[in-house]
Amino acid sequence: MAVNFQSNVLTNQFVPDNTGRVLVTEESNKYTYRSGAAGQTFYSTAAAVLVEIVGSATMTVRVKKIVVWGQCATKFFTELELMRSTTVSGSGSANVGAIGVHDTKDVTATAVINYYTAAATYGTTHAIMGARYMGVMAPAATNIAMPVVWDFCLNNDKPLILRGTADVIQVYNTITGLGSGTFGYEVEWEEDNS
Repeated sequence: MAVNFQSNVLTNQFVPDNTGRVLVTEESNKYTYRSGAAGQTFYSTAAAVLVEIVGSATMTVRVKKIVVWGQCATKFFTELELMRSTTVSGSGSANVGAIGVHDTKDVTATAVINYYTAAATYGTTHAIMGARYMGVMAPAATNIAMPVVWDFCLNNDKPLILRGTADVIQVYNTITGLGSGTFGYEVEWEEDNS
């Protein structure tokens, strides 16, 4: 008689499934969070930080995905740089992003997400880690505006790991004279005490 078991990868035990199937999950047991906002005003007369993720004093932060998009009545493009800095923006007024949990049993997040709608310079000791082009256009059925996505979950990629509050990831808009427009963002990350 064949016996089928469900594998519990967290405890390394086998537990029978009620249907007799062997099921394996790769679901993370880390605390997982998401923050996002839409309809935020582009700062239009200078290059500026749009979004930043500030590390934690007590937890290791693993940034899994960053998404940024924009819309405007007049088509334009911008270039975004992904930077790692040792401080938050040296100017501008930070708006602290709301944070949601993936599991209601997860503890309160310790990382901070800031987004800026006024001039915000990049932090000190910055290093460019990536760059992407973003097209911005009016929302309409005939227009397709693609968001900028930095995804660190594909192909077994290692997430961006932040250790301490002096470890900051920033999305920096390099193009000036954008005119009237809005942007949105979404960030997903995990926290653990590793």
